[in-house]
Amino acid sequence: MKNWLVVANASKARILEEPDRPGAYVHIADLVHTQSRQKGSDLETDAPGHVMGGAHGTGSSSFDHRTGARERERDRFARQVATTLNEAIAAGRCAGVVLVASNPFLGHVKSHLSEQAHKVLLRCVASDYTSLHDAELAQRLAGAEPSAPA
Repeated sequence: MKNWLVVANASKARILEEPDRPGAYVHIADLVHTQSRQKGSDLETDAPGHVMGGAHGTGSSSFDHRTGARERERDRFARQVATTLNEAIAAGRCAGVVLVASNPFLGHVKSHLSEQAHKVLLRCVASDYTSLHDAELAQRLAGAEPSAPA
């Protein structure tokens, strides 16, 4: 059982297993969430709320919080990434996690991690390294300043 490295931003995440020799990661999963990059107007419906009741003045209306559609999609993807990690940790498929994600996506993912996942969180790096190849990723992480894991 080895440590996992998660490299993510709001629209894609790579889950890698840390190798015996630096820079030769084993790819575990690639997660993609294209909705996070779409325009907010393409994600929303026309009606933000609804009205119940029949007669004039007897109905009630409701509106959702003023959270934008893109923000909801980012949070949905953060939950998906965290769930993947939570399940792997609970099943004993990884010993620890190094989480590298763009800000504020790093905070979104961390907010959805289980208590058990927080305990095995080894390091957090607030950077978007999703476009880097494995060798460059290893080099950048060797020199990156870690933030507090909890």
